[in-house]
Amino acid sequence: MALRLQKNTSLMNYAGLAIHDDYLRFIEMDSEDNILRQEEVPLEEGCVVNGKIEDLELIGKALNELHKVIGRLHDPVIIGMPYAETVVRLTTLPNMSIEDVRGTIDLNFDDYFPYERAEAVFDVIRVLTPADVIEREEITVLAAAAKKDLVEKLLGIARKAGLPAGAVEPMNFAMLRAVPETSEGMSMFASPHNIVAVYNGNGIYYRMTDNTKGTQDIVNTMQFMSTQYRHDRIGRLILAGLNFQINAADSGIEIINVNDPFYAAKGLALRNDPNARKLDLRPQAYVELERRRYSFNPNRLLFWGLLVGFVMLSIGTISFAWMRIREIDFALEEKRLSNSDLLARRAELAKSNAELEVKRKNTEKILNFLKGDIPVLEVMSALEANATVGVKFDTADFQRNSLAGVIITIDGKASSEKAIISMTEGLKQNPLFADVRLPVSQKAATGQIIFKLVLKAREVI
Repeated sequence: MALRLQKNTSLMNYAGLAIHDDYLRFIEMDSEDNILRQEEVPLEEGCVVNGKIEDLELIGKALNELHKVIGRLHDPVIIGMPYAETVVRLTTLPNMSIEDVRGTIDLNFDDYFPYERAEAVFDVIRVLTPADVIEREEITVLAAAAKKDLVEKLLGIARKAGLPAGAVEPMNFAMLRAVPETSEGMSMFASPHNIVAVYNGNGIYYRMTDNTKGTQDIVNTMQFMSTQYRHDRIGRLILAGLNFQINAADSGIEIINVNDPFYAAKGLALRNDPNARKLDLRPQAYVELERRRYSFNPNRLLFWGLLVGFVMLSIGTISFAWMRIREIDFALEEKRLSNSDLLARRAELAKSNAELEVKRKNTEKILNFLKGDIPVLEVMSALEANATVGVKFDTADFQRNSLAGVIITIDGKASSEKAIISMTEGLKQNPLFADVRLPVSQKAATGQIIFKLVLKAREVI
């Protein structure tokens, strides 16, 4: 399946970094969603197991290797948390603003997540479900949480490796952006570690699996969704990274296979689309620190302006002096080498004259040969004109005999005697030859006829 990407409007480049069990997968796209580069770095065994980070040091080592490959990033990267390191919940609340929703979940955090509030980070977003299409006084929100300590450590090792984060998102939430088949109607997305039910691009049910080895987990999820939303039928099943096949010819469900291992990284990079649904699990203190780091500060700007001005002035002065010294050195060097250059040119001219003299003599030899009384070119042209299919010439010997004139002896091979006779008859008709003797021939072990043809050229040529 080809992943079709929505168009962004900003001029920035966008990058996504997905942490899988076996690889770090990185992708960078421009504002038109063209892929600029994509790289993957293998993770050592035991680093991430079943979507859970087991060794942050190995993650840091892999991030350093990735930085060596991609170099410095000009824009922050969106990091995807492995599937088992985040908890995603959907809940129904009275119709209120998203800030009020955030405060409600914050006050009742233990009712939604298996973490202590002080030890967790979370974010919320409103989603659309089939039930929300009907006018009602309630809304559906999606809340995602992760352990604060793990997120902070991951942000730290990423920044240390030269990969500052623009956001941290659950991968099973972000990956849906790169799968356009989920944008309309009801669909089901299944990968080795999670199953997601999707309605018009909204993830409305998230289920973790240790390893989706067969179809039973998928079937159970579909049955559950059919009981929750009786009037909306799942029309597509999207499989990513699964090694089994599903035959749904009789069920009416469209089966789509995602063969691109970078789909999760693409979904993360597409977070920067202005129309994308977004979550960010970075701690608020980290976000504030990043904001101050890149915010406008007049005093800092003045300081850096003066420093840059001083450095540029110093560099300009040193460069000017260096260039003047180099000009003087070049002038002295040109004068010093002037005499030696003239001598070298004189020697080169003498050598060129000698070479031209040799070429002249060789040319005279060739012209004398062509003007000679042995008609080499005419004979070869006649042989080529009368050679039939299957005849090949090996050697040609030209000799002048004071009594007999110019005698040409041809050695060659032919596929059949008929071909030799045909060639001989043609040569006899050529006015160039005074005599064409029948060839002496014998049959070789390969089946070819080896022949010797003797020609006498006319003296008038």
